[in-house]
Amino acid sequence: MPDKTENGNPLAGLIATGKDLVALLRDALLLLLGVLLILWPAAINDMLVTAGFQEGSVAGLQWKARLTQSDVSLLKAQALIADLKDQNERLNQALSQARTPGATPSNEGASLERLNQALAAKTDRVQSALSTSVSANSALVQQAQSQAGQSTTWGVVYGGDRTLADARYEVETIASKLGLANAEAYLRQGSYRSVATSTDRLQAAQMLRKAQERRADAYLVDMSSWCPDPARKDGYLECQAP
Repeated sequence: MPDKTENGNPLAGLIATGKDLVALLRDALLLLLGVLLILWPAAINDMLVTAGFQEGSVAGLQWKARLTQSDVSLLKAQALIADLKDQNERLNQALSQARTPGATPSNEGASLERLNQALAAKTDRVQSALSTSVSANSALVQQAQSQAGQSTTWGVVYGGDRTLADARYEVETIASKLGLANAEAYLRQGSYRSVATSTDRLQAAQMLRKAQERRADAYLVDMSSWCPDPARKDGYLECQAP
């Protein structure tokens, strides 16, 4: 009985079977890579970049283009959370000052304080997760912008004070101890923020790690959106109201 192969040719049938196996293996690997990108995007992205895969489409995921776009969103989210935390601290201070000295907080007041503490703890965890993602993106974002000829000034916000004197101590004394470059005080939303800047994303990421050794809630911003066209004042820069 003749072999049931393609056109009666055993070799052709073997080649066709091999192609099918290769296609099946390729699809399985793409599916696995897609799952890994969803579960561990930062780690898998670093591996892809190290291996030389700068951009492309894997299971419908264009990681380079989407990563640079999502990086902007992550930076804005960090800044928004930091602003909300600052406003929450002011609210707590106002509530404490409004309370009669020596008086026991009411049930509602005590409940509100516990709620604020829980909220602060949750925002700290979210901020930490965002900061980890932003740091992991730094190498790819730097390369993508260099190839596109883009220039961005990155800022490491590592302090927020009520007085200019405290902020100047941060930028004149603490910055040099931590190795933070181009540190200046920025008045933004009623708070003097200590900010170190760099046009190199990788350098900014290194400064961020140094700043977080002192303050875990230090974060990275795109200065063009965080404080566009600041006005030079005596000893600080003033950001325009959003």
